[in-house]
Amino acid sequence: MGLCDLRHVKANKDCQENPAGLSSYMMVVPLDEDHIASIAVNDNKNKYDITPPSGSTALKGFKVEFKSNTGKVSSEHNGEGTGWTHTGTWRVDTNEDDMAVLGRRLNNMGGHYLCFFPTGKTTNEGKEWKVVGNPDGDIQYSSGNDSGSARTDDHGTTPQVVCNYQVYDTMKWFGSIEEEEEDASSSN
Repeated sequence: MGLCDLRHVKANKDCQENPAGLSSYMMVVPLDEDHIASIAVNDNKNKYDITPPSGSTALKGFKVEFKSNTGKVSSEHNGEGTGWTHTGTWRVDTNEDDMAVLGRRLNNMGGHYLCFFPTGKTTNEGKEWKVVGNPDGDIQYSSGNDSGSARTDDHGTTPQVVCNYQVYDTMKWFGSIEEEEEDASSSN
């Protein structure tokens, strides 16, 4: 089947739950040979085909926990034949200091990472993740911080990652991601 061949979109007949929202964390996986052996866009499904490094059955990444009900992945069409822009957004309110340090590092990595947001679903292919980022490293990090003015105000850091070119309006990956051990140098 070619990339421009049409296909039917039928309602799911299995009557499975399909809630909105994401889990309260995401995983950042660097685009290097220590973390990803190969990555390719699947031409028949809206997903990445990713191979973990040799000798591993799971990807390894860095966990970012965020305030419940603040994680979101959205997309916007770039126009005919130009793909979609994906945006991942979340809020960190109890560990702003570590988010500031991680944010600085992501800001300086030149986009060479992917962000995986778990949907909470598991399929026969494995755990389902929404992915922001592409194999070319076209992702940008930004954030802002707000102290709030009253003691009961919402406060914290609101980061976002934006990838200006994804080939599907929803990009997924199925599999396991384990937490990477941090270097001793990263605690300084």
